[in-house]
Amino acid sequence: MTCTIEEIERDWGITSTAPSVVLDAFERVERILGRDWIAQIRAPFGGHAPGAAPFLDVVSMGGRLGVLDGIEAPERLIARLRRHDRSAEAELTAMHLLHCRNRTAEIELEPDVSARRSVRKADFRIRLPGGTWTYVEVTSPNVSEARERVTVILDRITGLLWEVRREFALEVFFKREPREDELETLCVRIRRFCSEGKREREEVGDLALLILSSVRPGQITPHEEANGQVTARLAMAKVLGGGAQPRRHIVARIPYADQRADKFLADEAAQLDRGYPGLIMVDASGEPAAFTSWGPILARRFQPRIHTRVGGMCLFAPHLLPVENNLLWVLKVQLRVNPHAKLALPEWIREAVEEAARDFGMCWAAAQTPSGAPPESAV
Repeated sequence: MTCTIEEIERDWGITSTAPSVVLDAFERVERILGRDWIAQIRAPFGGHAPGAAPFLDVVSMGGRLGVLDGIEAPERLIARLRRHDRSAEAELTAMHLLHCRNRTAEIELEPDVSARRSVRKADFRIRLPGGTWTYVEVTSPNVSEARERVTVILDRITGLLWEVRREFALEVFFKREPREDELETLCVRIRRFCSEGKREREEVGDLALLILSSVRPGQITPHEEANGQVTARLAMAKVLGGGAQPRRHIVARIPYADQRADKFLADEAAQLDRGYPGLIMVDASGEPAAFTSWGPILARRFQPRIHTRVGGMCLFAPHLLPVENNLLWVLKVQLRVNPHAKLALPEWIREAVEEAARDFGMCWAAAQTPSGAPPESAV
């Protein structure tokens, strides 16, 4: 790359607080991923339009790519990164997170995992020189598929509004996500419940609670959970009224992030080697509720006879954080340690992740428009 920091800042319309970091990052990205990758980062913003967000995408990628310098045979991972593979970027971020505070750590990509009937591969393993390997599985949830499935369920439930022609205000408070056969049965129960209007509440096993409220339809007051519990949920509401139609509304709320935490834990745990400490790392950038809602689930699932090959689960999420006229690239991190793991995570890994969690809010990379004041620090 032959351009200067002045040319980069002029081309992108950005002033950097750390010019040498920016220049090094752009050169590394071009050398490893190519100019086409950089061009594609800018494409959603008009091809060549300036902007702090795509600029920081390049700078942060350059910083994370540094972890590959000491890794053998990274070609497959690099090829996936060039295709903008989200799971590959999650793996790179996870490696960077563990490695950036212990730069002597050794990393091996796709190591074999011994199983009873087959040989699988973990995403990577890491250790300090002469230390014990820790096997790491990284997952990047496909948020669009999960949201689409839950949204279809919510739309189907709230769509029952058209089938009961009387005034009512209903909330369907799901305790868990329904199976397809349960959904059919529930729809029948809801139609009858709203048509009769005899009871204010009806329990549908361990699936849902139906609540007919005395409020005026269109005035939505969500049901509060028992014991002050707070569960991350997706919700949908539909209101109908006016003209000859009786006023009515249906609100449906369904647990979302919590159930997914359980599934990720089960799926990824099977990929870890029983003979070494194991860590599951989850890119939760599309699931912000995970940082508050998954803790109780993991606490219940980390038991003496369940998931004992998992030393812990680490949630991480890159954020572009606006501060005054500046935009900062920061990494939010949370570690949940399994107290019942047969092989505990090495202390250095716990310290690295916990230190990263404490540092949330400190800018790893920063940019400002020409009129903005620089942030206090750039790392």
